[in-house]
Amino acid sequence: MIVRYTPCPVNSGVPALAGALIMPRPLLAVLFTGPSGYRLDDGLLDTGADQTILDPSLAPMIGVDLSQAVSRNVHLVGRGSIRCRYAPVKLRITDGILETYEWHAIVGFAPFPLARSLLGFGGFLQFFDANFRGAAEEVVPFPNAAFTGRVI
Repeated sequence: MIVRYTPCPVNSGVPALAGALIMPRPLLAVLFTGPSGYRLDDGLLDTGADQTILDPSLAPMIGVDLSQAVSRNVHLVGRGSIRCRYAPVKLRITDGILETYEWHAIVGFAPFPLARSLLGFGGFLQFFDANFRGAAEEVVPFPNAAFTGRVI
């Protein structure tokens, strides 16, 4: 599976990119499924994120009840410590042609809206190795030995 980076506008020129106003980011469409629904949403592959943290608006859309969920403080760079609530969901990624992967994971739900869900180590990258190809602006994730889901 090859995931092309998505060009994302930024507020001011990026010095390391010769003042570019567009930042390529490794965004990946993920199908999140809960007890009573599903939702396709973009997530940012983030090797610096310890966990997978979703926008809280996804929980009611997929039928996840967070009222009794386990909660834990999480440190987000630039946001300080936040209290996330955790629940199991099913995740599915695909290239739409040859490769589809599906697995269950415990993920965090942020206490406030996120611009994008974070696809971090726990719940996502723990199951995949990835080759980030900067010059080509693409990433190639592939399941590793920890992947316990299914290949469809």
